[in-house]
Amino acid sequence: MTSILRKLVANRSLLKNLVVRDLKQRYVGSIGGWLWSVIRPIVLLISYTFLFTVIMGQRLGPQFGTDSFPIFFFCGFLPWLLFSDTVMRNCSAITDNAPLITKTVIPAEILPVSITISNLVHHMIGLTILIAAMGIFYDVHLSALWIFLYMPMLLMFAQGLGWIVAGLHVFVRDTIQGLDILLFLWLWFTPVFYSADLVPARLRYVFNLNPMAIIVTGYRNSLLHLPQPGPVQIAVVLAASFGIFALGALLFRQAKPAFPDVL
Repeated sequence: MTSILRKLVANRSLLKNLVVRDLKQRYVGSIGGWLWSVIRPIVLLISYTFLFTVIMGQRLGPQFGTDSFPIFFFCGFLPWLLFSDTVMRNCSAITDNAPLITKTVIPAEILPVSITISNLVHHMIGLTILIAAMGIFYDVHLSALWIFLYMPMLLMFAQGLGWIVAGLHVFVRDTIQGLDILLFLWLWFTPVFYSADLVPARLRYVFNLNPMAIIVTGYRNSLLHLPQPGPVQIAVVLAASFGIFALGALLFRQAKPAFPDVL
């Protein structure tokens, strides 16, 4: 793991260029360009608000931290989207950039990381819009700063898994299809659409085995000024995130020498 971290630091200028390239490629050929990264979350927030508040008349109780289901939903959906999109896009990071691996000496581990950072930039744009909306229509508390406890854990967990699936996808091209299904099922075991308090006691052990359940709950509760997960839960998720990060770095490093022969 330390060797990968040293390579990231040593090649930070290259990493920056790859991040900028990925950000530009998202909107290449479009007239709106970067504006779409702002317009899309605003339209989604307005659409969900209209659907659940105006059409369905959905209102939440005080135990949810807000009476607005769209706000409640987006507070959990944003971290999940950062995680799922990062892992999914990491999966094809090596195969999509095969010429860079076979014809240059670029450190392969940088490619997935550049995608993760690019996704983080978009996440921060969406988060800024969400907090602005909460500030206009509701309240924003200092507890929102707790998200910076959960964000590094989320990024470590996502990057570790990203390295694993990126390496696996080079050898097994069906990986990305299986991952898509896995993330869809994973979503329903993560409290994005519902509160963690609604999980039945008999299924609570499944919830506790899911690091993203704790991360999403903590992230949402930080924004909505609700109680944080227990310190033991946070410590376990921190250890799991670091463990997956280290495991992903190790497996990727071991698989990397065979990449040019397969790509």
